[in-house]
Amino acid sequence: MTATAATEIEVLDVEAAGPGARWETAVRDVSGPMTVQHRKRWGNATRLHSRDVGDLQLADWDCPPLHSVLSLGKDRDAERDVVVVVAGDWGDERLSFAGTGAALVNGTVVVATGGYDGDGFAVPERVRKRTLTLPRAALLAAGCDANIPGCLVLEQDRPLVGVLFTTLDQVWSRLPAMHPSEIEATRRALVALTVGIIRAETGSVTGRSAVAALRAQIDNWITRNLRSGPIHIEDLAAAHNVSTRTIHRAFSLTGDTMTAVVRARRMAAVREELVNSNMTIATIAHRWCYYDPSHLRREFHRCFGVSPSEYRESHGC
Repeated sequence: MTATAATEIEVLDVEAAGPGARWETAVRDVSGPMTVQHRKRWGNATRLHSRDVGDLQLADWDCPPLHSVLSLGKDRDAERDVVVVVAGDWGDERLSFAGTGAALVNGTVVVATGGYDGDGFAVPERVRKRTLTLPRAALLAAGCDANIPGCLVLEQDRPLVGVLFTTLDQVWSRLPAMHPSEIEATRRALVALTVGIIRAETGSVTGRSAVAALRAQIDNWITRNLRSGPIHIEDLAAAHNVSTRTIHRAFSLTGDTMTAVVRARRMAAVREELVNSNMTIATIAHRWCYYDPSHLRREFHRCFGVSPSEYRESHGC
């Protein structure tokens, strides 16, 4: 398996909007759940190219001046909860998400989630940009705080922004020649970089208080005991000689719950074994303490939008 261009269309060559329109369908596939309600177009066609990086999607856009109103919340696909990283390469685009305005100009990065209504975007001049779409589950499994901001704007002077631009350029140009194991390594790097950018701007729990230090210990304990059976809040309290209330406070530092953290860690482990091993789904379910393969299939589908077997077929190394 090697990466190929999944989408390549020109807006003016196809119906722009409405049920079944190719452009609207392509935008939903690349940027996450949204509905294009209105658009005015001038000049040449908008070109959109996209490539898959495992379950991530990297897209290259070349847009003439246009205006669009969109919604990421009202018509949201609950099974495709995504985070979109938008990197402005050239030109000028004005974005508005849940009342928060952002200017996407050369070298600016915007991180937006799919869990709220967006107001729209306007391109007063032609713009070139890249978008990276990631399942929220992938970020949570990598240790990202649950309270990912609805709209995060990073100016070009931020150190990690330059790293991101360079990485996206390299991945875009080299992806078509990659083997499955290289694609998987690239996927991990992009997830880690996105988590790093979000943490750098929103902060992490490290070093903020005694409860923060406890949270780090709890996270390590969960990692060590994932395969030992179900994990309950009382187990964590007893293991760290604190009350269950204190455990809840430790998780609330990042807007998490114990259940969400444990589920995300187990999903990350399951995903790794689906991609990198030939173990049966039943074996993987048993190893990571799911009741049976059906239980694992339900949980996996809720996080990644596809079944474990479908994910393995598409992304397995």
